[in-house]
Amino acid sequence: MGDWMINVTLQPVVIGTGSPDAVGRLAYADGKLVAVLVRLSDELHAADGLAGQWCVEAGFGACDVGVLSVQFPGLEAARNWIAERISVKPLAA
Repeated sequence: MGDWMINVTLQPVVIGTGSPDAVGRLAYADGKLVAVLVRLSDELHAADGLAGQWCVEAGFGACDVGVLSVQFPGLEAARNWIAERISVKPLAA
């Protein structure tokens, strides 16, 4: 984990995307929901080389980005990105 003072936790969840991209994580920063991450499935993304990557399906506050516009090779990279974003634009009290 980075040198951030933000506590980022990732809770496993199945997302009703209507596609094979259904493995997800609810991302919390200091107990507040800041993003929904989804793992790109082998079935849909093997051809484009993105299978297994994690993406922001929905973001809130500092993590509000375009759907699937940010990809991470693993959950630790996603956790570090969230902590960095929150440290730049802190959560409201």
